[in-house]
Amino acid sequence: MGGIVLTDSALSLIWDSTRLRLLVEIGRQGSVSAAARAIGIGQPTASEHLRTLEGAAGQRLVERNGRGSTLTEAGKLLALHAGQALQTLQAGEEELRLLSGLEAGTIHIGASTTPGVYLLPDTLGCFRRDHPNVTVEVEIASTGEILDRLLAGRVQLALVGETETDERIQLEPFISDEIVGVAKPGLLTLRGGRPSPKELAEQTLLARETRSSTRRVSERALASAHIWPERTWELDSSEAIKRAAREGLGIAFLSRYAVAEEIERGELEAFRIGKPLQRNLHVARLARRPFSPSERGFVDTLTRCCAKSQAYAADCVR
Repeated sequence: MGGIVLTDSALSLIWDSTRLRLLVEIGRQGSVSAAARAIGIGQPTASEHLRTLEGAAGQRLVERNGRGSTLTEAGKLLALHAGQALQTLQAGEEELRLLSGLEAGTIHIGASTTPGVYLLPDTLGCFRRDHPNVTVEVEIASTGEILDRLLAGRVQLALVGETETDERIQLEPFISDEIVGVAKPGLLTLRGGRPSPKELAEQTLLARETRSSTRRVSERALASAHIWPERTWELDSSEAIKRAAREGLGIAFLSRYAVAEEIERGELEAFRIGKPLQRNLHVARLARRPFSPSERGFVDTLTRCCAKSQAYAADCVR
């Protein structure tokens, strides 16, 4: 277990749901006291549970600093397995409720910017109408960060773009997407919807952070076309990028779902640099963990509700 030396008090004998939840919440909340509040116990009790876990593990699981607490590498490893165990237990509880004709529970969903901002809101509205007793909690960040949270047990499902993963994560495509170039109308001379490589190279590239799926796809396409813009401005959101592009400050490459409305209103002009940059958006989950009933219901709703967004975006970006 990654160098963990077990004592006579083996971890398998002292795990209970409170200790599982405590370790997961320390990673999520960043402090023992906040984790204790999140699971409804006092800090002295939480500290005692932590000492028991560390004694069984044979090494420290939490490092304390002036700003709070962080999990050690051993703590992260155990929190990962604790999160998986809790999710399996929750799935079992949901199946029992279904046997009784009831449906309830909580789904923790992480999403990268494109699905999180431009597709998820409509889906949540549909899902709430169909599954009123299921609570959905959402976190939005870059693709890389969301996958880290999935592995750490902070979220159960992740909605992300094209990405490289290992055997721990299973990806299931739920909708197709296209990354399109956008600029202020008139900024570029377009022939057949395509600017010249020289003109693109003279522009500032407005881009997301390095762990963004959208940025990785667009930078690969630019490199394949031997186009290297003069400079890159890294902005923290698609909305900031669109605002800068509308002001003529540079060019950007974004999902067609992110720019469909601006293109329809004439605020941005779309262009391509070769073949359409097609990708899939995916539902990611831990590979060895099946969907719970409510998660399967969410994925079904996601696929159904996104069809309207797909048709609208395709119509706007031709």
